[in-house]
Amino acid sequence: MNDSGQAQQGFTVVEMLVGVTLTLMIMGGLLGMLVESARINKSQQMTVEVQANARNSLALVTRQLRTAGYDPMNIGIPTVVLDPDPDDAVSQIEIFADLDASGDTEGPLNGDEQVTIRHTGDRIVLRETSSDQEAFKPIAINISNDADGDGVPEPMFVHDATPPTQITVQITAQSPVHDPVTKDFIRHTVSSVVVLRNTL
Repeated sequence: MNDSGQAQQGFTVVEMLVGVTLTLMIMGGLLGMLVESARINKSQQMTVEVQANARNSLALVTRQLRTAGYDPMNIGIPTVVLDPDPDDAVSQIEIFADLDASGDTEGPLNGDEQVTIRHTGDRIVLRETSSDQEAFKPIAINISNDADGDGVPEPMFVHDATPPTQITVQITAQSPVHDPVTKDFIRHTVSSVVVLRNTL
């Protein structure tokens, strides 16, 4: 004997389709949120790396530049030699210092006493000009020096006068690939003013 008040057991096909559709929609939404979260995390990680690259590069360059003109024997060594062609795409400076107090820039510490720093392409390179090493060694990569993103690098070294009494070092690091969120390169610019010990 059937009880007319008893509920039917199981689901109909329509109810199952509605349930499956709702489940897929919820899973799709969650998957979209996970993908977006991963993109944001990647973007933040890239930003931190670009900022660290800019700061570390600036520290390396300014540390070298702060030695310029160290002349304990008072022999009148040059401080710096400015970029011979400031209008080209390469920005450079040559730094002199008598760090070993030998009376010249060719002593036992010669590699640290006469240094050329150059920004070319996407990197900063260094050459110890008084040593036997003639090749430039990269000290930083992914350095565009293109703060405004117009494709033209700005000078890395800007002096206040001729002869200079201070030099502003400006470095712009750039991400090697596009930001997954903005679809543009991430750039970070840092600068520091270095007061020279004496003039040229």
